[in-house]
Amino acid sequence: MTVDESWSQAMGRALFLANRAREAGDVPVGAVVLDPHGTVIGSGWNQRETTHDPSAHAEIVALRQAGLAMGTWNLAGCTLVVTLEPCTMCAGAVVNSRVDRLVFGAWDDKAGAAGSLRDVVRDARLNHTVEVIGGVLRQEVEVQLKGFFFEKRSDALHEGRSPRVTSHSAAAAALPPASRSSSTRKTPNGPDTTVPPASPGENLLPKGVRLRGRKRS
Repeated sequence: MTVDESWSQAMGRALFLANRAREAGDVPVGAVVLDPHGTVIGSGWNQRETTHDPSAHAEIVALRQAGLAMGTWNLAGCTLVVTLEPCTMCAGAVVNSRVDRLVFGAWDDKAGAAGSLRDVVRDARLNHTVEVIGGVLRQEVEVQLKGFFFEKRSDALHEGRSPRVTSHSAAAAALPPASRSSSTRKTPNGPDTTVPPASPGENLLPKGVRLRGRKRS
């Protein structure tokens, strides 16, 4: 099993949350924050449409919840798992939260700030850099995103109006080629969005992952 594949369980949780955003008419992006022991302490999905908040991206929502759970803004030792590569706003939040690691599914060549358009999270000029693992369940994430925008375009055409274009829609239209390395899981009907949220105390951290110089046994 590769390093990417070892994160598939946590990404499955994020995919489940992304489907909640899709059901609410928002771009399907989901995220979870794992504490140093692998327990989910923060969950989020895009909520811009429901809250009318331009900052309500999945990553921001999950990090806020994790901060409340930890009782501090400093999330050192934690891991953020999100279905789509963070934008510049979210990448800045990742750096400022001091998480150890960022794990994401699909690359965003139009707006990604973790190695695609720019690399905010690993900019050595900043006071904190983050380990990045990309491409986990990439195909499942891409199917979910493309399906959402296909439905949006179809609905708009049926109603005789032009589809509304967002930064996320532009990103989904230009998802990276399959030549990039990633882990994939075969699913007959697209992404698995039926996986329930993590159970209390469930450990989603792969064995052998190092955090704060310690190794989980």
